Amino acid sequence: MSVMRFLGATSRDAMRQVRDALGDDALILSNRRMDDGVEVVAVAEEAQSSMVEQAEDVAVPAQAGTPSADASPAPGQDRLYAEMQAMRELLMSHISETPRPRNARPGVRGVLRQRLITAGFSARLVREMLETLPDELADVDADDPRLLAWSRRQLETRLEVLDDEATMLEEGGVFALVGPTGVGKTTTTAKFAARYVMRFGGDDVALVTTDDYRIGAHEQLRIYARLLGVDVHAVHHEDDLEGLLARLEGKRMVIVDTVGMSQRDQRVTGQIARLGGAARPVRRLLLLNAASHGDTLEEVVETYQRASRDAGAPLYGCLLTKVDEAPRLGAALDVVMRHRLRLYYVLHGQRVPEDIRLAEAPALLDEALAVGQGSPFTFDEGVLTEMLRPTASGQGLQALSRDLLAQRDQLARVMETLQRSVPGVTWLDAAWRRRESPPAIQQTWLEEHLAPPSMIKAWHDAEATGLFWSGGKPRGMDWAAPMIPLDANGDVLPLAWPLHRWPPSDTQRLTLARRHLGSHWHVFARVPDADVRQQLRESDSPWLARTRVQQRVWHAGERLAIGELVDLAEPCGQHTCRLRGRARRVTLSRLPVALAETDADNLQLWIATSHDSESGRRRGVYHWLGHGGDALDIDMRAFVYRQLEQDDLSRLMRSAWQQLGASAPLDCELRVYLAAQLAALALRMDLSEDGWAVDTRPVVKRLAGERKRRSPDTLLHGLMHLLTAHAALSQAA
Repeated sequence: MSVMRFLGATSRDAMRQVRDALGDDALILSNRRMDDGVEVVAVAEEAQSSMVEQAEDVAVPAQAGTPSADASPAPGQDRLYAEMQAMRELLMSHISETPRPRNARPGVRGVLRQRLITAGFSARLVREMLETLPDELADVDADDPRLLAWSRRQLETRLEVLDDEATMLEEGGVFALVGPTGVGKTTTTAKFAARYVMRFGGDDVALVTTDDYRIGAHEQLRIYARLLGVDVHAVHHEDDLEGLLARLEGKRMVIVDTVGMSQRDQRVTGQIARLGGAARPVRRLLLLNAASHGDTLEEVVETYQRASRDAGAPLYGCLLTKVDEAPRLGAALDVVMRHRLRLYYVLHGQRVPEDIRLAEAPALLDEALAVGQGSPFTFDEGVLTEMLRPTASGQGLQALSRDLLAQRDQLARVMETLQRSVPGVTWLDAAWRRRESPPAIQQTWLEEHLAPPSMIKAWHDAEATGLFWSGGKPRGMDWAAPMIPLDANGDVLPLAWPLHRWPPSDTQRLTLARRHLGSHWHVFARVPDADVRQQLRESDSPWLARTRVQQRVWHAGERLAIGELVDLAEPCGQHTCRLRGRARRVTLSRLPVALAETDADNLQLWIATSHDSESGRRRGVYHWLGHGGDALDIDMRAFVYRQLEQDDLSRLMRSAWQQLGASAPLDCELRVYLAAQLAALALRMDLSEDGWAVDTRPVVKRLAGERKRRSPDTLLHGLMHLLTAHAALSQAA
């Protein structure tokens, strides 16, 4: 047979088998990934030529005249036709199964895309997630646990759930359960009431039904009410719901079971409006059938949300029903996420009160992502890729508006993640929003937030244990750089405190830092004077100071420049550090020195030499003077490595200062405050491998509009765009 199939563990292995069997000139008919490897279908060059010649031989008699009806086929014709048909079917099958655009990226993106689509999530949400896939996860194995962890974090940040059920039930109120017919409102009313009764008893609960369409609806709710020991009231169409709610003012919890109506029923708006006229606020909870198709759920939410807004307030939240009947939860969760509805409860059966549970994002997402095989009703990876290809005519106005809303939501999630994970980002966002305010408002904000009580509390809340001393005005800046706190790992925190708000002398500043801020570690941009060093020695505080190669120190009875002592230093470790966005191999050496011949300080000279990780070429040499003492050697080595990675802080601060000067007129103190915070946040984001950094970096990097490698400079630009866009879209909303 001239068409041959090869199966290898990888594409390279399969192609090697093709070359061994058919030669280098073989024609590749298909190449696709299978469960157990990669399948390649190929045909040899000789077979191609033979088939062409046979086709020409068969065609010659046909030109001479029309054969009779009983003429027998030419020798080999059946085999030739069969092989050509087989080739055609293989080619068409390959084209139909993998219709990729040229720029599509196979591998982990395709696997992750297919996994999410199979789970039921929409193409829009999947595309939005894949756009923020971190570079470090783009080439990992499809079963790498980091990829699944990233997917769950991305989904979990989008899914809002009830945080504190006890407080919600204790506060009570009027809750109206709304939704289409058959979604389970009456049963859910009983289950919801049971959650309250089990905590606080039934004296303060009342059930109300407005369903006068279904036969027996009132009786069903009355049976549940008797079992729970609570009051039940029926409101007929002509009755006054507002009056009944007024009479039930003494009840802490009132749950209203409404008439089920299709989302396409014109009476939906009128029914929701009836719930908005009472003096006592009615909180509308929408019930969604988890087993429904995503398009149906989308239509339900849009209709009921629009009617609820017209009645005076948006939907208060939602509940998922019939989860036990849903083969996939992705579609329901997707709709809840994109419409930013808070999910309260999940219902999974008919039993009262057992079959209801509090919505918990991790458990729901685990259940959604645990779906195994696909179904005939889910897209395969190839069809989805083709659908996501942008059209030549561009997007319509409706699609553009959806994208803008998606961008707003994405930026809001990034800001929420940063504010939740990094102390000081909330202050940075607030300060950024004051940039275009009048100078008087800028000054008022600064006086309120940068006063000592506020800053001391903020540093304590951030658990800052160290302090970076900026050492005056960096080159290119008109103002002295602020003091910046460090956490227990020596990482900078974006909580700048302008220098002029500190005491005037370094010894007074050190006293303030030690007594009121709890600062234990200290990093100096230049070597501190003798009085400060004495205070540091007396308090046994580790410290590190950047120094120049011309700095003279004492060693072995001689006073020499640091540059002359490099060869005498003892190697004490190697580490891979990230410097200006690149991985560098760093060799660390140390040497005991003193700043004066009779100096009592036991200092260490630290010398870090960086090399290119691939070529081994030397890239730079860095020098520090610091605390001596054998007890802290291990900690000091790690501290030196971290400060080496953050050595770019002053340059980034200067860059941010200059860029801020090109925008709206800024109060100089606000400008230097923002510059320091932006530089610290960009560095922290670049260096951290925590989940918040992995998740937010791709979005921030893309906002910079630069097709460059990840670096603190790129992230700095992206953060400025993020703050601007988030503020603008928030105001527009």
